[in-house]
Amino acid sequence: MWGYGYNMMGWGWLVGAAFVVLIVVAVIVVVRLVPGRAHHAEAAPPSPVGTRTPRQVLDERYARGDIATEEYLERVKHLGSA
Repeated sequence: MWGYGYNMMGWGWLVGAAFVVLIVVAVIVVVRLVPGRAHHAEAAPPSPVGTRTPRQVLDERYARGDIATEEYLERVKHLGSA
């Protein structure tokens, strides 16, 4: 009986720490495996280079915030008349 108490006093913290690490790793794995997360569901796969239309490029630049709304609308109007 004395040996059991000695082991728990000496190694108990290590077992507890390993358990906490195991729980953290399990949570990370579950979060990565859950389908349908918002940023994965809405993100479209990138088009191969050369297959995007000018309107798609313009839409992507506007979505990223590279151009302002006024410039976007002006360029959309210009693309529509071309």
